[in-house]
Amino acid sequence: MSDNLKVGMQLSMGGLGDKSFNDSAYLGLEEACQKHDIEFETATWEDSDQNIEHLESWAKNNYDLIIGVGYANAPFINQVAAQYPDSRFAIVDYAGEGDNVWSATYREYEGDFVVGVLAALVTKSRIVGFMGGGITPIVRRIELGFAQGVKNVDPSISFISDYVGEFDDMEKGKLLAETQYTLGADVIYQVAGRCGLGAIETAQRFNRWIISTGGDHSDLAPKAVLTSRIKNVGRPVKDVIDAVVENSFEGGVVASYGFAEGGLMLAPIRPTVSRVVTPPIQGIMQEVQAQVISGKIKVELED
Repeated sequence: MSDNLKVGMQLSMGGLGDKSFNDSAYLGLEEACQKHDIEFETATWEDSDQNIEHLESWAKNNYDLIIGVGYANAPFINQVAAQYPDSRFAIVDYAGEGDNVWSATYREYEGDFVVGVLAALVTKSRIVGFMGGGITPIVRRIELGFAQGVKNVDPSISFISDYVGEFDDMEKGKLLAETQYTLGADVIYQVAGRCGLGAIETAQRFNRWIISTGGDHSDLAPKAVLTSRIKNVGRPVKDVIDAVVENSFEGGVVASYGFAEGGLMLAPIRPTVSRVVTPPIQGIMQEVQAQVISGKIKVELED
């Protein structure tokens, strides 16, 4: 039997291959594995009973750390953590409950506001779209931050918002993006996991622009993706594994991640879109980002 540290990670909806949330978390797990002598196991998203079964199995087998990725895993982590108070748990992207649960949340609005400014500066039709995946508090908060960035530049710009209702159907993502472009939007901000990959395909087909989330998606449609607001889900995964290895894990703690902590970043502006996202616009984005980080610009997180 190996004495290496054992980590179990329950993935979120959409699973591996989403080029976004789950893939980022998995990359953090792999990097931690390279840094430390650890063994890990992941479980794909299934129904509630099976997700709980995954977590309970790891706890029963004395895994050193059990991680739930995403808002939807929070109830399962909270339930199983209460049943196994001597085990260590972590939830990424939501504030969990319990003295044995470490949590990571994000100040997404720092990046969402900036890309909202970008969308408002580049739109020619004066119609900007937002496309969400599942209707969750986190995605709703992202929408609010983005909308405020748009309105900060020009309150008269029209704003279209729609949700797919899920995160893992590319075809539905294609159709929703097609609807928004048909209604006149020339730039969309997609926050929809695997559905968003479909929206990127539509942007390329319609010769319109899109701003993405998760990973850097510029290579999927170099002339359509203006930038990506990257949410580094792997960073807290690595941080909490480091804490376990160093025997400094603290349950009941909620860590907040933004630009300063390496939890958020904007993908580089590629030459293929530099005629749209011009150097002056890039300068405005950098200044706005600095003002959001410093608190000079306040982003309201409620309607």
